[in-house]
Amino acid sequence: MIHNEELRRQSEKILNLISTAESTFEEDDEMRSHIAKYVCILCSGFLENAMHHIYTDYVKNETASPAVISFATITLNKIQNPNSDKFRDIAKSFKPEWEPVLNTFLQAEERSTALNYIIRDRHKIAHGKDSDITLTRIREYHNKTVEVIKYLEAQCDLIPAAT
Repeated sequence: MIHNEELRRQSEKILNLISTAESTFEEDDEMRSHIAKYVCILCSGFLENAMHHIYTDYVKNETASPAVISFATITLNKIQNPNSDKFRDIAKSFKPEWEPVLNTFLQAEERSTALNYIIRDRHKIAHGKDSDITLTRIREYHNKTVEVIKYLEAQCDLIPAAT
């Protein structure tokens, strides 16, 4: 489970939309294709929000300095289209030792591919190009991004202790 409440809500919204579309429209219905494209855009925004929320929460836990928190928040807000390289770069900028282990995690089970596919297809969709995105594929890739988010929350020590 994603521990950040806002990110958890966004993920649930995405999964609910996919389920609704799958149960409402036939597999060959063009509307399903349009919804898959819309969900891809939502997933791209979800990745941007995840990077912002996770690392902002980390900074807030690491320092009480309002100036440092403000700087980090503003900087993280500017990140767009976070592919797997950006996730590795941000992790490395906080702690260099995080990057290689994150890279290993991303390479396993095609998590890096999932992040990159979402960003790549988001660009195609936004610029009016053809996309072969499907609800099934975007669900798979979204599930992989949730794995990445949970990993980052653990890496940043943001998971509350069990009571």
